[in-house]
Amino acid sequence: MLTLGTAQVWANGVSQGYTQCMNNSYGKISQSQKCIKTEQKAQTKRLKKHYKAYVKRSAGNANNIQQQHQLWENRVKQRCYLSTQSDFAELQRAQCVLLQTVERADYYQGQFVGIK
Repeated sequence: MLTLGTAQVWANGVSQGYTQCMNNSYGKISQSQKCIKTEQKAQTKRLKKHYKAYVKRSAGNANNIQQQHQLWENRVKQRCYLSTQSDFAELQRAQCVLLQTVERADYYQGQFVGIK
């Protein structure tokens, strides 16, 4: 487990703080957006850390890894960025990006189990 500010980021998945925040939002879009934004910040930091470690430890394949990462970023845009403009659509987009980020951070972290 890694502590980032007041949020705890678990080895896999979203933090306990995020789950609690969403449970306490009672469906209020503005509160849910705050929960997602906070968790996205922590997960993006985790993703960057483990991506850099993965590239560093796989130096011979760095170009391939960078291409794969760019393809992943493009897939996130295709999957998550809807043309619909509403508060609910924005919430869905943010949740989609968050879950894609968590999944990718888990992938990179899982490549080298010894990294915390």
